[in-house]
Amino acid sequence: MSNSASLQTVDADLEYAQLQADSTRKALDELVLSDPPDLGRAYREFTERATRMNLVGERLVRHADGLEYRGKSYLVEAEKSATECQYPRLSNTARTKPLELGAAFDPIAAAAISVRRAYRAFESDLSNIRSALSANTTTKGIETVDIFIRKAAVDEESLTRALGQARARVQDAKTAGLPPSPLPVGKERQ
Repeated sequence: MSNSASLQTVDADLEYAQLQADSTRKALDELVLSDPPDLGRAYREFTERATRMNLVGERLVRHADGLEYRGKSYLVEAEKSATECQYPRLSNTARTKPLELGAAFDPIAAAAISVRRAYRAFESDLSNIRSALSANTTTKGIETVDIFIRKAAVDEESLTRALGQARARVQDAKTAGLPPSPLPVGKERQ
């Protein structure tokens, strides 16, 4: 388990989670709409997508936990040289230093915690659906988990919204941390 992550890694995980949440929801829709002969295939596809969602979801939880419990030291950036490393003995392996985000950190941490909460709700729905259908992959079985399917649709929307908000906070931090653009040649600051 990593004790830190770069802002780019967090953003990439959020983006991948958005894609995977959508893919998982589509696989669930396909399962619900499948004809009886296709239920087995649709269930396997849904299970595969739900498993992928769990993998990326656990990365989201790790990021939220790191941001909440480690604070600002969780987000790091790559070193430009070993002499810039805060802990020179670690420079050969770590090659990272804390990322200076200032006021942009708190919104990122709050958004990550919202993502964790939304993911856990969606994960619970998927788990309940998979568990119930593993023993009864029939149209009758799907009817019995209808409440979890409807809840999963709502929780997937909440997760997608939380992921979008978290990505926006990360993008805000990225643009806030950019150095000012250089002035064109021949122009001087007034």
